[in-house]
Amino acid sequence: MRFLHCSLAGWLGLMTTAACAAPPTKMLELELNGRKHRGAVVSHSGNTAWFLERDGRLMPLEVDKVGEFKDAGRFRPFSTMEVREHLAGELSRDFQIAIAGSYVVAGPPQSVERMAPLFDQLYRDFMVSFAARGFKIRPPETPLIAVIFPDRPSFEKYCHAEGVRPQPGLRGFYMPLSNRVALYDSARAGSETATALDATILHEATHQVAYNVGIHSRIGSTPKWVVEGLATALEREAMRTNDRHGSVMSRINPERYAWFQRFRKERRLPRSLGMFVQSDGGFDSATLDAYSEAWALTFFLLETRSAEYAKFLTTLNQRDPMKPYPAEERLKDFQAAFGRDLVMLEAHFLRFYQDLPTATASR
Repeated sequence: MRFLHCSLAGWLGLMTTAACAAPPTKMLELELNGRKHRGAVVSHSGNTAWFLERDGRLMPLEVDKVGEFKDAGRFRPFSTMEVREHLAGELSRDFQIAIAGSYVVAGPPQSVERMAPLFDQLYRDFMVSFAARGFKIRPPETPLIAVIFPDRPSFEKYCHAEGVRPQPGLRGFYMPLSNRVALYDSARAGSETATALDATILHEATHQVAYNVGIHSRIGSTPKWVVEGLATALEREAMRTNDRHGSVMSRINPERYAWFQRFRKERRLPRSLGMFVQSDGGFDSATLDAYSEAWALTFFLLETRSAEYAKFLTTLNQRDPMKPYPAEERLKDFQAAFGRDLVMLEAHFLRFYQDLPTATASR
């Protein structure tokens, strides 16, 4: 390992002039704020860089604040065994840590025994399903981590450490920067709570897998309707396995479907599709309406225009992640994938749901 006699900005300039995210190749050892870090620069522009650590964490860097750094050879992420060892040092002895395929799952023994196979199965279903739909996917660059806390207080403590506000009803979350799913599983939970927790796992793990296999960019600004629409669509097992033998109703998300059908009839503004794909604002002002429309639009595109949807996600993932994504560009990319005539597309979208039964499908 050799010391590099130049600034990090100069070294990055010699390596590449591109700002786009790239698979990590060169590993660096650098010191920042008194701590040593090992990883790879995966994207940079000007004085800003994104540094991927060996455990999968992403760290934003101000390049001119990095002092000494060393060439550490080819980037080598932690193995699942190395991640297991690091988690054992980070968490208390009460946590059991299991390896399940590409996942490392830590938590109370009973929770790990039940949930580790669930994480692994979701990952396998996702990879097979999206390959069958024509998506170009890649294996995760680092192991996937899930941490299960035994109670609400310990979960909330972790939330605060990760900069997440633990709102009432929050059972779990995925953070692109830490690249971890975190949730809590009370030993006193009944079957109804366990079912809700499983839904949380499916939703948050879908986010995690999508951000790690080339569907979404962990650095770039992916429209929220795309991120949440895909996760809510894949909460349904028949969608995760791409089961085309059953009816359309066997693949819907019943909660989102029922909400969208009411929203479509009672509150949705006509010709609002263009505004919806351009802005994330609805997720703040009318959260459940926005989530339901994100699911409905994603499900409609997967069911009726899956090839175009795959190309659309590829376009989003290949954007320069260091540049903003203004409304006009979001609309342009959407129209490039699905056609410029949004009035016609919206008519087809709404007719699709008008032609479906109003009753929800059972789980």
